[in-house]
Parts: sequence; structure tokens; C-alpha cells
Amino acid sequence: VEISEDELACCGAYNCLTDTTNTTESTKPSKSLIYTLLGVYTASGVLAVLLIVIFLDQIKSDQAETEKEKLETPSFWSTFLATFQHLKDKRQCLLIPLTMYSGFEQGFLSGDYTKAYVTCTLGIQYVGYVMICFAAVNSLCSLLFGKISQFTGRKFLFALATVTNTACIIALLLWKPHPKQLSVFFVFPALWGLSDAIWQTQTNGLYGILFEKHKEAAFANYRLWESLGFVIAFGYSTKLQVYIKLYILLSVLVLSMVTYGVVECLEAKSSSGTSATKEGNGGTLTQETYM
Repeated sequence: VEISEDELACCGAYNCLTDTTNTTESTKPSKSLIYTLLGVYTASGVLAVLLIVIFLDQIKSDQAETEKEKLETPSFWSTFLATFQHLKDKRQCLLIPLTMYSGFEQGFLSGDYTKAYVTCTLGIQYVGYVMICFAAVNSLCSLLFGKISQFTGRKFLFALATVTNTACIIALLLWKPHPKQLSVFFVFPALWGLSDAIWQTQTNGLYGILFEKHKEAAFANYRLWESLGFVIAFGYSTKLQVYIKLYILLSVLVLSMVTYGVVECLEAKSSSGTSATKEGNGGTLTQETYM
């Protein structure tokens, strides 16, 4: 559908249309398409189970029996309460903004970018291609950054994701989308996929390192706060204009990096204190041995 310049002016951060333009007439998808999609999802689920059964290392039966004797299976309520009791750890509280931001940024791309930029300017038929670009870059970068983190450390990668997301947010605030700029519509999801790959891999890794002794409660909190970020992002999606959502996203990102920096400082102090204690104990032991 041809879009007038006046209508194009309403696309982007300062969206002034109540309904998205350039959309196809709402019709039910064909049954063949529905069966194809359901078949793909079902086949993926079956393949996932087979891969786990065939290739995942099995726990030895005698080892499993020994562990069952030593450990009692926790009840649902104890696990549920442990999730909230874990909030007593100030490091967990400081990581809440970072965890919620993961939900915010994914919600914005899938809910707002696709509507106010892609559908409004190019048409709804381009949404799938744009999201494929995001997912492809996300997958490749997740694998890549998982390896790179061994050499650069997580601080560098978090800084890279912050700079990339901040640049994208500022650019989206200033950009006036136009159909002639087709490649630009794919640049943003590609950069977003790069950043999201870092948020997902490094935040998961950070939780595993910081809360090694309470992983179940820690990752329950991770999913809780990330999902809450999704809920909030989609909750205000139809109530606020896009530029306000971008400012909210930027604010949460800045807050996330501040609180994450505090966590790193706490960990650095804790590590230095542990090292000093070990050195002191080692010196005492050497002195006693000599005497």
C-alpha cells in the first residue's frame, strides 16, 4: 500500500497515529499454514527431547541413589519461600534493574519497534524478516560472546552492550523512518540482537557465579524479574508514545549499569578480603611450623 509523506511523518518515535498504517486486512490464516506452524513446533519439541535423551550424559544410578539418601527433596513451599528469602542478599536486590531491563528491551523490540517503525513504514509483511534478523544475530553472538568472555571478562561485554543499546535508543529517537531506507530497518534489530546476546549470556553467567550455593533461588529470581519486565513493557505499550518508552528504556539501562557497578565493587572488596585472610592464615601457619 502506498503511504503518503504525511502518514510517514507519523511513524517512528513520535508516533501520532492511533492505529498502525499500512497493514493488511485482518483475515484468518489458512488451515494449511496453521498445521505447518504447529508441525514445526511439535517437531522441535520432539527433537529437543530426543537430543537430551541420546546425547546428555546420564547420571549413574548408584550416584543418584547416594544423593537421594543424603538430600531430601525440598517441598514446593520451601522452594517458593526460598525465592523471596533470597532477596535478603543485597547483591540480588541490586541486580533486579539489570534483570528487568532484559525484559524491557526484548518487549520494546518485539512490541514497539515492529509496530511504530516497521509496520507503520514498510508494512506488516516485513515484521517477520526483521525479527529473523534479530534472532539470527542473537544466536550467533550468544555463541561468540560465550567464548570471548573467557578472554575479555564480563565487564567489557556489559560495557559493549550498554554502548550499543544506548546508541540504538538515541538513534531511534532521532530517526525518521522512510521506505527508501530499507537496510536501516534491519540494522537496528541486528545491533539489538548483539546487545541482547550479551544481556542473556552474561547475566545468566553472573547469577551462576555470584549465587553458586543458592542457584535455584537465584535463577527463580532471574526469571521472576525478567518476566516482570516483559509484563510492564507490554502493559504500557498501548498507553504511552514510543519516545516516552525509549526514555524509560534508557533510564532503566542507566540504573542497571549503576547497580551492576555496585555489585562488581562489592565482589572486588569481598575477593580482596578473602585473599588477605588466606595470606594471613598462611603466614600464621608458616610461623607456627617454624617454631
